[in-house]
Amino acid sequence: MDSRQNLPPEILLSIMEELRDSTPSLETAALVCRAWRGPAQVNLFSHIDIRNSHDCSRLYKIFEKSPHIASYVNRLVVEQLDVREIRGPVKDGTSIPEVSYLQSRDATKIASILGSSVRELGISVYPLDRNNLEFLKQMKRVETLRIEEIDEVPIDILVELIQGMRNLTSLHLFGGEKDPHAEEYENDRLRVLKDITATPNGAPSAETTVDAPPFRLTRLTLDRTEHRLGLLKFLLDSKYFDLGALKDLDLTWMQAEDQFHITTLDYTLLDRLLRKVGTTLNSLTVGFHFAGSCSPPHDQYIEHYTTNAAFASPLQCLVNLESLCITDQGHNLFDLSVCLALLNSIPSSSLALIHFKTLIDADDFTDMSPISFSHPEEEPGIPWKAIDTLLRDENRFPVLKTVNITVALEFNSKACIKEMVDRVTAESIDQTSMCIVNLFEDTLTSLKERGLLNVEIEKVDLSLTNSEFVFWKWGD
Repeated sequence: MDSRQNLPPEILLSIMEELRDSTPSLETAALVCRAWRGPAQVNLFSHIDIRNSHDCSRLYKIFEKSPHIASYVNRLVVEQLDVREIRGPVKDGTSIPEVSYLQSRDATKIASILGSSVRELGISVYPLDRNNLEFLKQMKRVETLRIEEIDEVPIDILVELIQGMRNLTSLHLFGGEKDPHAEEYENDRLRVLKDITATPNGAPSAETTVDAPPFRLTRLTLDRTEHRLGLLKFLLDSKYFDLGALKDLDLTWMQAEDQFHITTLDYTLLDRLLRKVGTTLNSLTVGFHFAGSCSPPHDQYIEHYTTNAAFASPLQCLVNLESLCITDQGHNLFDLSVCLALLNSIPSSSLALIHFKTLIDADDFTDMSPISFSHPEEEPGIPWKAIDTLLRDENRFPVLKTVNITVALEFNSKACIKEMVDRVTAESIDQTSMCIVNLFEDTLTSLKERGLLNVEIEKVDLSLTNSEFVFWKWGD
């Protein structure tokens, strides 16, 4: 008997889990022998993407032939471009929009098949409306929900989408595709202010009757959504959401460039959210998108939460915070003054983990490194050395155990090929990675000496993946 067939099932599953990020490897493993096929399929079908009607037809044929495979699907990601931009035949001078592929016969069939197995659902569907909602509503056992382009999703559609997902505990909402419009923001602000003022206890009120118990969230992501004041009001409505058990909050507000165009930024609902979850929150991520400017513009949210002397910052409510993560997706523009301001404004007595995540273009690294790693006397206000000085204070950070620094190093396939041809060249990806690690370790000497410092490089090939998932990941 082939020795490959004698491997214990647990060992086979472990091997396949190591290969789960490589679809070609799993497909090859499934063809090796019958004993390997099952464990390979478990990982091969644990995450599937649907982008068009062809995907739906292909999957339905697989499920029809092997019904047991549907039970392996844990995560489903559904994507659809704006069908309103794809016009059908012209009749009487009027173009007819193409119907969403999610309404096709095969899509309807696989929705009913997958409804009982999918636990993680990612939605990147535009427009998200009642024409494509029925497919998504079949996923009734979803625990983790991620929605892209939430800027364009009406609240009533969101309510209808989630009302059957009674196991939902993890909600992740991503905006940012549509720049905030100053006039719309002001009208929304006045409307929400009127609603809150009209409510005796100052709490948001829902317009519809809610028969089901509120969702008890433990994890929440709000990425450039705070200009949707109606959305924040909805999330704070206790008839829909119980935030008393929230442990993990990931918050990224609008770019400073967009803040500049709004006359009056309203922090009321965001303040209320932070105060509401303050005593239960264990993990906070604060993210920034500096949009490629060498001199990041003035961030009014940072000023509001860290430097407003006449205002008791809601950040002071985070008395049980154990983990703080600060991320910057602005390509080598980590504003260390922002990091210092946050570290000085958040209660630090319970912080055990501090994590910095940033994004660097491999080609630009040599240009940014002298500035970011300079000493205070050379470049006041932005040095990593100031971070080292602050965090070595054991009275301020008595239980600090780890300081992680994750650098997403972006490169393209051409750079990768260059590295393979000449691995000792100074421009190679490995050399750049090593240089980054050395710079951090040579600068953050106090943290390194105490054994607290951990520097990680995540290489991101832009031809294969998106750097976004360095900053946000499925699961805990």
